[in-house]
Amino acid sequence: MMKRLTCWLLSSGVAALVFLANVTSASACVFGHYQPEVPKSLQK
Repeated sequence: MMKRLTCWLLSSGVAALVFLANVTSASACVFGHYQPEVPKSLQK
């Protein structure tokens, strides 16, 4: 019984952390398609 509860708690914790990581990274990548212009000094 205790082993089953521990397994369930660990699985739930991992799922919650994965969800939190996805939400955090998605909010940081709102401008993922934004590509700034290359400065003239770096162009060939």
